[in-house]
Amino acid sequence: MDDKTRERTRELPVVEMQQEEYKALQNQIATVSQQLSIAQAIAVKEKARSEELSNLVNRMQADFDNYRKRVNEGNKKLKEDGVCAVLEKFIPELDVLKQAIQSIPDEKVAEGVKMIYRQILDILTQFGVEEIPALGEQFDPNLHNAVMQVKTSDPTKVNMVVEVFNKGYKLGDRILRHSIVKVAN
Repeated sequence: MDDKTRERTRELPVVEMQQEEYKALQNQIATVSQQLSIAQAIAVKEKARSEELSNLVNRMQADFDNYRKRVNEGNKKLKEDGVCAVLEKFIPELDVLKQAIQSIPDEKVAEGVKMIYRQILDILTQFGVEEIPALGEQFDPNLHNAVMQVKTSDPTKVNMVVEVFNKGYKLGDRILRHSIVKVAN
């Protein structure tokens, strides 16, 4: 064997080793590439799941906020209803006190009842209760309850309240008691 042949013979195993290493590296690259593709697919799937969960959390938060608002509004309404129910119980007592004031002959006793009457009016005012204007006003069935009618010759007084039997009261837009009135027709 000549030197060139020997040298080629020695180079063959080196070249074969390099080819095998090259093929092994190609296989590793293919495996890593396949794993990368799988990882990317999983990442896309997990990102979509993450967005779905994020949307679900946002919807749940909005639902909870709406629930809290409804509960607060419901509680506020219940409180208003309770306050109105209590205040409605006081209003007839004002009528009783007013009648008592008119019928008590002793001035000192009458003055004491007047003081109680004013205190109840002050309490109602503190809660925002207002008297419904009636006398001399145009009759409004939303505010007034007509129990009598009287004929009038004055055309400007037609459908006008001419006498108030019981005062009406309101709290904001809520009518606690309609004014009981006589109306001209």
